[in-house]
Amino acid sequence: MFAIKQKKILNLFSIIILLSFIVKYNVLMLYIFGAPSIITLLIRNVLFIYFYSQFIEPLLFSKKIRQRLFILLMVFSVFFFTNYWYSRYFGDYFSLSNLLSGEATGTFSYYEILVKQIIRVWDIFFILDLAAAAYLGFISISVYDFRLEEKNIYKNISFNKSAAVGILIILVIIQIFTGAAFMEEISPTNIYQEGTSYYASVYGILPLYTMEIYIYLNRPEEKIEPVLEKAPYYLSQKQLSSKKLNAENPNIILIQVESLDAAVIDYSYRGREVTPFLNELKSKSLYFDNFYAQKVNGSFDADLSVLTSLYPVNRSYVFREIDMSRFETLPKLLKERGYQTLAFHNNDKNFFNRAEAYPDLGFDKFYSEEDFDEDYYPVPEQRRLGVNDYDFFADSEEFINKAAEESDPFFAYLISLTSHTPFNFYPEEAAEDFAEVENELLRNYFKSVNFLDQSLQNFMDNLKEAGILENTLVVIYSDHESEIQNGEYKSGREFILWRSVKIPYHIPLIIHHPELENEIISRAGTTTDIAPTILDLLDFKSLPEQFVGDSLFLKKNEPLLFLHETPQIFYQNQLYIKELDTLQKVGYLKNHEKEVQISDKKIKEFEEIINYMRRIFMINKGEIFKEVE
Repeated sequence: MFAIKQKKILNLFSIIILLSFIVKYNVLMLYIFGAPSIITLLIRNVLFIYFYSQFIEPLLFSKKIRQRLFILLMVFSVFFFTNYWYSRYFGDYFSLSNLLSGEATGTFSYYEILVKQIIRVWDIFFILDLAAAAYLGFISISVYDFRLEEKNIYKNISFNKSAAVGILIILVIIQIFTGAAFMEEISPTNIYQEGTSYYASVYGILPLYTMEIYIYLNRPEEKIEPVLEKAPYYLSQKQLSSKKLNAENPNIILIQVESLDAAVIDYSYRGREVTPFLNELKSKSLYFDNFYAQKVNGSFDADLSVLTSLYPVNRSYVFREIDMSRFETLPKLLKERGYQTLAFHNNDKNFFNRAEAYPDLGFDKFYSEEDFDEDYYPVPEQRRLGVNDYDFFADSEEFINKAAEESDPFFAYLISLTSHTPFNFYPEEAAEDFAEVENELLRNYFKSVNFLDQSLQNFMDNLKEAGILENTLVVIYSDHESEIQNGEYKSGREFILWRSVKIPYHIPLIIHHPELENEIISRAGTTTDIAPTILDLLDFKSLPEQFVGDSLFLKKNEPLLFLHETPQIFYQNQLYIKELDTLQKVGYLKNHEKEVQISDKKIKEFEEIINYMRRIFMINKGEIFKEVE
């Protein structure tokens, strides 16, 4: 009886270990890495089960083996949760590019973001297996009792090790060639260039990280000079509307607000507006209510898409890797018209390598954290992420006044910071309380955005008093959403999805000038369209061939493209992914489901523009692959 009980313990431990690994691995492959081939994944599952039953399970009577197996499961679980939680927030797997090429955001606690914004109650499901495996794995089991009763509890399991290894190799080969057949490609480098989801599906997760290590170790020491070849025929389409301002050479103030949701504009909590100033400004401006952010890496994607009218590409840290002086940009085009070009950001100037990139993009001067003083609202160091927005905008207004006195016109590009997650960098004495909001994360978001709203109001009021707004085009938008999913408030639009993908970031776009009458415009667009829209208002007759966006004043309804690891297409509220040569619908905006036809010609255009962007922004990877071949 004692031996039978212990045998049951071993069987239970074995089942927990196997199911824990299989479930987590499949969640990784389907939910996070987006493996497109189910057949390949099923074959790999069979391979795992076969390997486990033949080589691992017969050894579980050894306590040492069980403990080592538990440790391996713990390591794998850490890897699983790293990717699972990272994907929940960023919509991608945790690549070595993120780890080695990304940057820490500041002094705030990532633990705070993890606990308050990312972890869900149901995640405990993926932890219970570890507790059970730990308990069963460290129980002492008498090997003698087993042998006394059955000689060997696995006496019915017999196998030839050489044959098993041979079968294992055959299964691996079958799995690889099945995946390669799905891709119609066998070369690892070519498959990697198509996308990491395909690579992981064909070759596995460990080879994917091995490839990333190889690319990182062989990265160019100098910035790559991209070859801006002839643009795809997609760009031959009309991009400007001829809608122009009567005012000649207006000043331009472009404000990129951190984590400002479209949902928070006009939002009231128990009768109190969160952004009263922006709500009022919206009522006097053009407001685009179907506008989305281009973000696939980090906030610098907004800088790139706005200033160059190009699509950011996943796994491409362009400001660090690529010589940006080769590009036509909004600041350069304005300089040709006699504009001063000024950039402002209240963070460290080297963050995202902006100090090097901005002069290459055409800015005459870049004001950063070291140029601003916290005269009004000094924030304690433990709650500080750069200079607070109020002092940032107040000092920026002084720099702008000085620039306007020296010579008109000017282009000022400002990036705010205080409303960055976890939303607790606001000065306590300056923000509205919102004490009635029970959720701390949401309460802090409302307070930080309200503080930003006050900061913008002070900035705009001072510019108006100085007479600068009389002929100034003001454009306000966001780099991305706040990523808050709370019962009381959701940052983004609600989608119905049947595949794990990152939904488009819905952000506000306000365009204000005394000549422009207030209007809500529902034409869909992204941050890639901001530069063409500004140039349209300035009566530019054409755009650089490099620009892929178009003016938001054009009466057209084109699909929106997002170059995530697997490219996404958003069209008439329907969401698609571009896998190889096909579009697959993966969801739709809630209450807006309908059948939409996208022509073969349009799919061909997508392929050209995707390849065009990847050739420009992933050129360093391409050069490495050429060396391999």
